Amino acid sequence: MPISHPDIEEFIDIKTDLDKITKANISVMITDDFMEAVKNDNIWNMEFIVKDTGEVIKKQAKARDIMHKLAQNNWQVAEPGALYWDKIKNWHINSENEDFKYVSTNP
Repeated sequence: MPISHPDIEEFIDIKTDLDKITKANISVMITDDFMEAVKNDNIWNMEFIVKDTGEVIKKQAKARDIMHKLAQNNWQVAEPGALYWDKIKNWHINSENEDFKYVSTNP
């Protein structure tokens, strides 16, 4: 799930209840601008646009709090994984192909 999604904190916690999701790996798509917000202790703005209705769902939280939750859960239950999305998008074997776009990875 993208770090910019308003439900990211709930997603990060999903594997702490082993009755909800089992036998699946989950990861968070972390962007460079999020890491900069963590570094600077900024508020992180999250937004999701519902395609069918155009509804815009927004949320704010401290970037460091989100990162702390991610790190703490990874330590306790080994989930979620971290995908450094800007690196994945910009440093891959198809980076010279302008028509190629990553949308996910194989965990």
